[in-house]
Amino acid sequence: MKIYLPFGLALLLLISACDDNNDDKAKTVDKNGSIEVSLSTRHLDSLKDLVITHYIVWNKGTRVKEFDKRDTIPSLGNFVTEGENGNGDTQNLNVRKEYEFYVTVK
Repeated sequence: MKIYLPFGLALLLLISACDDNNDDKAKTVDKNGSIEVSLSTRHLDSLKDLVITHYIVWNKGTRVKEFDKRDTIPSLGNFVTEGENGNGDTQNLNVRKEYEFYVTVK
């Protein structure tokens, strides 16, 4: 039984270290010299989605430039899931799949 105690404590420590409180989300932007970027998607039709990348360039407290870049990408299609309406009734819904964003900053 004693052999499981260190493994259990290590597992408990690992689980307690993982939280989803968005501490890594920026609350303010340093406007002395930064590039602010926001990403979003919009469904165009059943075959295509639109990725919109919005940039704001800051220098010495002044917005120097603001622009968008738009790219058309293939749609991920649909999936069926169960949903509930305001009355508590459940039904199967056909829902569009959404892209996930992973950002690497150098």
